[in-house]
Amino acid sequence: MNRKAGGNIAEQLAAEHLEREGFVILERNRKCAGVETDIIAADGGELVFAEVKSSTFFGVRPAEHVGAEQMRRYVRAAKAYIAEKGLFGVNVRFDVIEVTDGRVRHIKGAFDADTAR
Repeated sequence: MNRKAGGNIAEQLAAEHLEREGFVILERNRKCAGVETDIIAADGGELVFAEVKSSTFFGVRPAEHVGAEQMRRYVRAAKAYIAEKGLFGVNVRFDVIEVTDGRVRHIKGAFDADTAR
């Protein structure tokens, strides 16, 4: 299986997990400010930008592959999305969802705008 196909399967599993948890999926694979976000969802009163990671590399958990630059890009994308949709004042959260061997691990609030600086 190629990487893109694996990513699509992981994103589908992540989206299904979020829906089971009561999230409302608003967008998938949405480009904002030149950044593709995997999943944008509503969790109660919060707008959630979720990065889906599925590969392991030398025993490192997938979430550990979300580095400072990727965090900064996600924050930039969130700001652009909020401006485009006029959602000023909404609470924003950045989650990471790991999918490994078909199992989903959801890390809520994996980083914030301050962490991404």
